[in-house]
Amino acid sequence: MQLPENDFLIEELICNDSFQQYCLGTSLENHVFWENWINNLPERAVDIENAKKIVNILTVKQGSRLQQVKDLKNAFKQKEVLNLLLSSGNHEKTLYQKSNNFYKYMSLTAAAVIILVSLYFIQQAYLPSKDNLSVNTLAETLFSSGSASRKTVVLTDGTVITLNKNSEIRLSRNFTPVQREIWLKGEAFFEVKHDAAHPFTVHTSMNDIKVLGTSFNVKAYPQSAIIETSLIRGRVQVASKKYPGYTVILKPDQKLSYRNIPADKNTALEKIFLVSSMDHQQENHPYEEIQWVRNRMVIDNEPLAEIAGKLQNWYGIEVYIADQEVKDYRYSGTFENESIVKMLEALQIAYPFKFKAAQNRITISK
Repeated sequence: MQLPENDFLIEELICNDSFQQYCLGTSLENHVFWENWINNLPERAVDIENAKKIVNILTVKQGSRLQQVKDLKNAFKQKEVLNLLLSSGNHEKTLYQKSNNFYKYMSLTAAAVIILVSLYFIQQAYLPSKDNLSVNTLAETLFSSGSASRKTVVLTDGTVITLNKNSEIRLSRNFTPVQREIWLKGEAFFEVKHDAAHPFTVHTSMNDIKVLGTSFNVKAYPQSAIIETSLIRGRVQVASKKYPGYTVILKPDQKLSYRNIPADKNTALEKIFLVSSMDHQQENHPYEEIQWVRNRMVIDNEPLAEIAGKLQNWYGIEVYIADQEVKDYRYSGTFENESIVKMLEALQIAYPFKFKAAQNRITISK
């Protein structure tokens, strides 16, 4: 992987395929590589952040990102051609220097305009208009991924949120870079912009999660009895709504599983708030909890009843298990870019069962 020069231009960084993958969070190797590179260039932090924001803007509508980057590259190439033409005329006589300087100024101005216009149209295509922003300040803003695909959202404070399928976030009407508060239903991966003076708060049905600047995943589907908070890096504090005053502070590589189960005064809170370590040391198995961001599903010795819930959230189709015995069948495996039919067929090989699909529903039986 080739590193950019330390005096890189922002446009060079934006058009770097590896840097784009880092911004999208699709490769753990890229993430480690670019994080190390960025940490060694504190003097270019502002430029790097601006490049990340532009890539994330392009990513809001995934289908158009490649075309938009292509358009930017073409604009940058036109700038390079103009510079080359200008440099080739250095041997002209002094008599024409004033004229050449004028054309050089005009040509560079034209190149700058090409790039600025390209960025302007990208921003117009992907950022809310002033009219929309004025409306959003008066009411809560809702982002929803639906059942078809995942969605990436870039907030005004620079925080990047990737929503899993069938998930949504609501922003408070007064959300600003100094008052950062959202509500989550479903699952989302957060890259929170660091600001020690202004914590970022994620509300779920049972917990409040307060962070300063970090990467973490929250799974809080309404139909699930378990809410999971998985910390990749940084520091988060999880406060219980049901048990006021009870908080859990997570360290990197830790996961908190909150179990919404009946409890009495004799039930230890540690059984309700279970903290465990995340295993990401195995080859091709980095952080099972965020595999969905990379379009990969990992099943680790799980009963078919739990797998059915994953399939419903992943593919947006109802999965019904008709026989109680089948629910207890356990499976392990890693699936990447597979259809639900191919996944079920692969599971059948390990421990046989029957399934049929009809009327937007899959029924599994013995």
